[in-house]
Amino acid sequence: MSDQGETQIKLKDRVYFITSKSLEKSDKMRNQKFRALFFRDMTELFEHKKRLNEEKIVVGYIQVDNFDEVMAICPDENRPEILARIDKTIAQWVQGFNGFLKKYESDKFLAVLSLKEFNRAQEGKFSILEEIKEIKVGPAMPVTLSIGVAYGQDVLLEISRTAQNALELCLGRGGDQVVVKAEGKTHFFGGKTKELEKYSRVRARVISHALRDLIEESDVVLVLGHVFLDMDALGAGIGIVTAARSLGKQGFFILSPEQSPSVESLMELLQKDESMKKYLIREEEALGKMTRKTLVVVVDTHRPSFCLSQKVLQKAEKVVVVDHHRRGEEFIDKAFLVYLEPYASSTSEMVTEMLEYMGDEVKPTPLEATALLSGIVVDTRNFAFKTGVRTFEAASFLRRVGADPTVVYKLFQEDIDTVNARAEVVKRAEQMFEHIAVSYYLEKPKNPSLSAAQAANSLLEIKGIYASFVLVPTDDGISISARSLGNVNVQKVLEKLGGGGHLTVAGAQLKDTDLEEAVEKLKTAISEYFKEGETT
Repeated sequence: MSDQGETQIKLKDRVYFITSKSLEKSDKMRNQKFRALFFRDMTELFEHKKRLNEEKIVVGYIQVDNFDEVMAICPDENRPEILARIDKTIAQWVQGFNGFLKKYESDKFLAVLSLKEFNRAQEGKFSILEEIKEIKVGPAMPVTLSIGVAYGQDVLLEISRTAQNALELCLGRGGDQVVVKAEGKTHFFGGKTKELEKYSRVRARVISHALRDLIEESDVVLVLGHVFLDMDALGAGIGIVTAARSLGKQGFFILSPEQSPSVESLMELLQKDESMKKYLIREEEALGKMTRKTLVVVVDTHRPSFCLSQKVLQKAEKVVVVDHHRRGEEFIDKAFLVYLEPYASSTSEMVTEMLEYMGDEVKPTPLEATALLSGIVVDTRNFAFKTGVRTFEAASFLRRVGADPTVVYKLFQEDIDTVNARAEVVKRAEQMFEHIAVSYYLEKPKNPSLSAAQAANSLLEIKGIYASFVLVPTDDGISISARSLGNVNVQKVLEKLGGGGHLTVAGAQLKDTDLEEAVEKLKTAISEYFKEGETT
């Protein structure tokens, strides 16, 4: 033990700080070393600090996710009973942790707890998320909650604002979960329920009118997709360009320097059309067109780092975000208008609905409608997953205005080498965890992201497989594509690796990582997911 600093130890439930000092040597003790130890009993101070920490205020905002839908299908005579059961369930849970609860809207509550009691709730993995689902309207409509929680700041007003932000993040991720923001970190709990389709189109109509106003106020509309462009982003982008063109404004979709192979077939189709070709531009040309009145619409992502052009996003003064992915912590904060709907099958579906409400003059051409339909088809895997009533209604609208399903089918045809490579991946698959298949490409295919996604889809066709993960080498590391039938939340698994997506569809990019290391990281992430007990 050196003469500098203090050492903390615990002896028989007492906490001591120990300082040490070397004693001067006398002539008689030249060959011996002596050291004096000074013990300071800090037990009371530590207990006081512990009590102060446990008494910290925790603020939580609670919202019933599907309140409007529940009330819409609930018979009038049963509504008071349903409302009373919801209120009682939430009140009993909060009061069970000695907390204060105040209902301030029909579907919203404010809760205040001590940190000590909140930690108990957290240890119980917020059982209220499951308890509230026991309240059902009919056989298929359980009630679900979103809870945003915050603590740790000195000012109560700041804690409240942070809790509200946590609730917004929770709702943006699809609800049925708890988001906790504390000490600069964000933690997620729950999120096991598939997003419920919202039958009301009120929000779509309101957003479409707001977007129309923004387009009419702008001089140029630029549409920005994400890196590794896919058909949903391209189809949705073409839909926004359609709206701008129909409203008498210049509209352009920004292309990446190197075209993503996953959209090659659709891009070739678009560029064969002379009128459409002029709406597809590069970043440099887009920057040259930008003014203070330019509107930038970001489609199929809400993360700034995922955007195709950082320069365009930074220069833009008016930004709109249209996306169907569950919201992550990273978000485009400068957006004027945000339309984020995790229930939607695709961004193309959302844009199609908006086109329907923008006015009779806004009508896509058959080619534009085909591009939108291809976006819906690829994200629903040919109307098999995340497909609701509104998905078919959007597809019906596109078909009425001239979308060609045969052309869409041809866009997804593959060469024999691609099919053979995928067959090898399926053959190589291992069931590393119960009902979970993991496989990989040994070499980089022509289109890594699309190949991995298609291979993951193929693995789900195997009996007894509920979730699949496929790894594929890329130029700067390893890409992972995940698919699920809903029993495993692949989004929560890949969020542990810096990725994201939906409960049933997710992806991640591991830069500067080899295949063996990536497989180990994936195994660890899946193991942690199971330890958290998040499977359904």
